[in-house]
Amino acid sequence: MDKVSSWYGSSWIPTYAQHEAGGWLSQFGLLTWGLLVCCVAALIPVLYRRWKVVSTVECIPGPFAWPLIGNAPQFNVSPRELFKTMVSMCCYEEGLSLFWLPTAPNVFIYKANLVEILLSSSKHIEKAFGYKFTHPWLGLGLLTSGGTKWRSRRKLLTPTFHFKILEDFVEVFNRQSVKLVEKLHQESNGKPFDIFPYISRCALDIICETAMGVTLNAQDDTESKYLQAVSNMASMIQHRAARPWLHPDLLYRILGPYNERDQALKVLHGFTNNAIKFRKQERITMNTSGIETDSVEGKKRKLAFLDLLLEYSESGSQLSDEDIREEVDTFMFEGHDTTTSAINWTLYLLGLHPSIQEKVHEEIDGLFGDSDRPITSDDLVKLKYLESCIKESLRLYPSVPLHSRELKEDLQLDEY
Repeated sequence: MDKVSSWYGSSWIPTYAQHEAGGWLSQFGLLTWGLLVCCVAALIPVLYRRWKVVSTVECIPGPFAWPLIGNAPQFNVSPRELFKTMVSMCCYEEGLSLFWLPTAPNVFIYKANLVEILLSSSKHIEKAFGYKFTHPWLGLGLLTSGGTKWRSRRKLLTPTFHFKILEDFVEVFNRQSVKLVEKLHQESNGKPFDIFPYISRCALDIICETAMGVTLNAQDDTESKYLQAVSNMASMIQHRAARPWLHPDLLYRILGPYNERDQALKVLHGFTNNAIKFRKQERITMNTSGIETDSVEGKKRKLAFLDLLLEYSESGSQLSDEDIREEVDTFMFEGHDTTTSAINWTLYLLGLHPSIQEKVHEEIDGLFGDSDRPITSDDLVKLKYLESCIKESLRLYPSVPLHSRELKEDLQLDEY
C-alpha cells in the first residue's frame, strides 16, 4: 500500500505537472506567435502605403527635413516670419516644393498651370488637416467642410452670392464708408498711423449688418468684445496650426491657450446665437402681423444673409440652428477679413504709385465732380480703372494666399 501511495504521490503527480506546464507553455507560445503574425499582417499594408507615399513624393524638390520632426522647427516662428518662410520654400522652377510636418508630406504648388489642375478638380475637395483648428469656431460650414456636405451646402448657398443681392446693400456700404472717412480724417495730421484697424472695423460693421441684419458699431466701439474675440481667435488658430506639438487636442489643453480660446468662442457664438434668435422672433412677428417693410424707412425690408438661411430652413431645407450659425460665422469672418486685406493692400499700392493714384482720382472726379452724393450700383460699373487697380492688387497680394487640400487619391502634376 505504501508503494502504491508512493507511486501515486511521487511519480504520477510530477509527471502530470510537467505535462500541464509544457502544454501551457506550448499554448502561450502559439498565442504569442499568433499575435505576432497578426501584428505583422496588419502592419504590412500600413508600411506599404507609407512606402508608396514616400517613394512618390521624395522626388519633389524641397528644403532639408530632419528625421521625425521634418521641417517643424522652421515653422515655429511669428506669423510674419512664417509667411516669409513659406514664400522662401517656393523657389523651385518645377512649381512644386515638398516639406514635412512633422512626418506628414506637404506639397506647395505655386505654378499657375499646376494650381489650376488642383483647384478646378471636382474630386480633390477635401480640406486639409489644418482646417480642423477652425472647427470649434466655424464648425463644418462652406469654408471648412468637404465631400457630400460641401457639395450640398454649396448648391444651397450659391444664390446668396448673386451680385443682385449686393445691390440692395449699397446704402450700407455708403453709410459705413462715410463714417470710415470721418475716422481717418481725424488722423490726417501728417504723422504716420496704422490704417489696418480702421479698415477692419469698417468691414466688420458692413458684413455684420449685411450678413446678420444687426448693427455692431465696431467703428464707434473700438473696445468691442466681439471684435477682440475675432482677432484673438484668428491669432490662436494660426499659432496652433504652425506648431505640430499643439495639434493633438489633449496637448493643446495642457500647453496651449485653451481657456482664452474658450472665452473667445463664448463671445463669438453667443453673439451669433443671439442674432439668430432675435431674427427668428422678428420674422415670426412680421409674418403674424403681415409687415414686410422697414419700420424706419418705410421701404421693403432687405434680406440679410441670415434671413435667407432662415428662409431656407423654413422651406424644408435641412438647416438646423447650428448649421445656420456655422454659415453666418464663416460669412462674417471671411467677409470682413478678406475685404480688409484687399482694401489695405490696394491703398498701399496706390501710395507707392502716385501716378496711378492720380488716374484713379481723375476717374472718380470725372464721375462725381464736386458732388458728395452717395455712390450707386451704376456708378460702380463705370469705375473701370479703379476696378483694374483693385484686381491687380488682389493678383499681387491675394487676400487668401494659401489654400490646402488633402488628397484621397493620386494627382498627376506634370511628371510628378
